[in-house]
Amino acid sequence: MVGLMLAVFLISIDRTIISTAIPYITGEFKSTTDIGWYGSAYLLTACAFQPVFGRIFMLFSVKKAYLLAMFLFELGSLLCGVAPNSMTLIVGRAIAGFGCAGVLTGSFVVVSTAVPLHLRPIFMGVVGVMFGVGASVGPLLGGVFTDLVTWRWCFYINLPVGGATVATMVLYFNPRRSRNAYRTFVDRFLDLDIVGNVLLLGASLMLFLALEYTTQGIPWSSATIIGLLVSFGLVSIIFMAWQWFKGEEALIPPRIAMQRTVSASCGMAFMTYGALINLTFFLPIWFQAIQGKSAIESGVDMIPYFVVNAFFSLLAGVFVSVIGYATPPAVIGSAIGTVGLGLLTLLNPGTTTAQWVGYEILASIGFGLSIQQGFTAVQTVLRQEDMAVGTAAVVASQSLGGAIFLSVGNSVFQNQLLKASAANMLPGVNIKKVIDAGASAFRELVPAEQLPAMIDVYNKALRVVFTVSIPLGGLAAVISCFIEWKSSPSETSWRR
Repeated sequence: MVGLMLAVFLISIDRTIISTAIPYITGEFKSTTDIGWYGSAYLLTACAFQPVFGRIFMLFSVKKAYLLAMFLFELGSLLCGVAPNSMTLIVGRAIAGFGCAGVLTGSFVVVSTAVPLHLRPIFMGVVGVMFGVGASVGPLLGGVFTDLVTWRWCFYINLPVGGATVATMVLYFNPRRSRNAYRTFVDRFLDLDIVGNVLLLGASLMLFLALEYTTQGIPWSSATIIGLLVSFGLVSIIFMAWQWFKGEEALIPPRIAMQRTVSASCGMAFMTYGALINLTFFLPIWFQAIQGKSAIESGVDMIPYFVVNAFFSLLAGVFVSVIGYATPPAVIGSAIGTVGLGLLTLLNPGTTTAQWVGYEILASIGFGLSIQQGFTAVQTVLRQEDMAVGTAAVVASQSLGGAIFLSVGNSVFQNQLLKASAANMLPGVNIKKVIDAGASAFRELVPAEQLPAMIDVYNKALRVVFTVSIPLGGLAAVISCFIEWKSSPSETSWRR
């Protein structure tokens, strides 16, 4: 369990540690338009390879698959640390995301195989706490490394901690042999549904490229954007048809994908993480760009957001373990979180500390209650042999929601600034040059007399980004209503 917690802690840090460093990275590489890539490249590969890792854990040794995923994660982290330019950093993030797909899915698989069903919600909560602790420490560590050493240590930190995780898993994790262990490697490899994975990756990539190109000023009506969106739709249809054709050998068997709780859990995960990802990446920009804080200070300001989320995730796990039903915290939490998202759109240069802390905490309470419930619900309704695939489907949905809506958020942010430039809201200020300089570098480029107006333009752009999250939170609340009110027999027996 120690190795598992270290691994979850690692991938949690990696998702958020870059958030406070992004203004500095964009300043060094002159790459503000790549903000979406830094987060989405990681989440995109995490999403696309999540289902195939689900099948890998089902067909191959859980221990070996977990170690392979850790190796890929470490390799990607090393590449990010030594990156000489923005493109190399993006490639490293993509490789790290590939590894993350296996680490995150594998963590839930380990819990499902090693922990009795009635205790899983508590252990899921513990995993959630480690995820939350890592997420809370991440922005602060990112700020410390960026201000005191270099932002590259945001990635180097993964290497020694990852090494400790690998050592722990090698020495202490000894799972039972899979029933597929006696099949040949070739037979099991052919059962991975590589074709389905290529189709899923292709569809996700085309959608992401369409969203990213809009940040470069390419209009939605252009042939490039329309072509990518149409291709995304066609490949998605082909993917679903292929999955239906493959049946039980599919990447995500239709029997599992169409199960009510699995579908609802995937939908809720997609919406919830899509709503939260913009806050994770753009709140530090608000602190640094609007309030003029350093990377360390913005990391400290993010702590209430993550710590409260972790605490209520554990609290929800205990509640579900005792009561037996995941639906109430999923619905109520999503509703509370949506209210918090709405309040965050009120942020402005005059917002007091008490106000923004209160907004953060309300959103964190809500989504802390709900964010782990999809995993618990899926493991309640599925058979043991289906849990790896079902869990991977939920994790993939979470990562896809994050990848898409981080890109959407960046597109909205860039377009709002470009609209301000087109409307000549800041005469004499080259907003395009300001954008290219870095997310918070405008304070050094804009004349002092124009700075208040520039801050106002930036703040309005960020508020529109935060607004994008509100309907996602509302949809998460609605979709979570479809999670079955099912308490497992094992859990019921335990309570008796």
